[in-house]
Amino acid sequence: METNTGYKYRVETHLHTCQASACGVNTGAEMAAARCRDGYCAIVVTDHFFNGNTAVRGNYTWDEKISLFMKGYQDAKDEGDKIGLDVYFGFEYNSNGSEFLIYNFGEEQLREYPEIMTDSVEKVLTNIRNAGGFVVHAHPYRDEPYIPNPGKLFPEYVDAVEIINTHNRTKESNQCALEYAEKYNLIKFGGSDTHWVNQEDGGMLFPKKPESIDDIIDMAKKGECEILGKQYLI
Repeated sequence: METNTGYKYRVETHLHTCQASACGVNTGAEMAAARCRDGYCAIVVTDHFFNGNTAVRGNYTWDEKISLFMKGYQDAKDEGDKIGLDVYFGFEYNSNGSEFLIYNFGEEQLREYPEIMTDSVEKVLTNIRNAGGFVVHAHPYRDEPYIPNPGKLFPEYVDAVEIINTHNRTKESNQCALEYAEKYNLIKFGGSDTHWVNQEDGGMLFPKKPESIDDIIDMAKKGECEILGKQYLI
């Protein structure tokens, strides 16, 4: 966890917009502009999916819901293209308060998988990974009223653990997440879980600018990264 001065490319891996996350405060465009000003070269938009704190509510068809869900990401992507910020798609999947960041499982795959809302969490995560997706267990020890079983672990069904979440400032919970990752030899991730433009920095630093979300994953797998927010560990 020591600082490596060669790791200068800052990436936000956990970000919400108000278009798709009910807890979001700012639009995708506003979030992208803010993270660009903060010195990030890339962001991953990870809005809450329909089984979480979603802003997509109403009597819509599945395809209509997916189109509405994509608006926060697309808004951020359009702004990113204008200002030179790379914007990648992800989402935050919820199962009884346990939440997972999903990468490499895109819009068309979601359109083809409405059973994501009814399958067991184990089946969902298995199907996502079998399809080439990448699963990060987000803030696994967060203790909030909406989480009935904080600390419920899924080591056989995830690829990585968010060991530092700078929105989650309880050092003990971040430290437990670090120990979880180390116990099961899971990849270590970090994110700010940002919901508004002035939230504290978080995420990851890399030695080269990622050209894709696969680059982010590959460098994390190799340990070629530094996770921001070490002050939130014991």
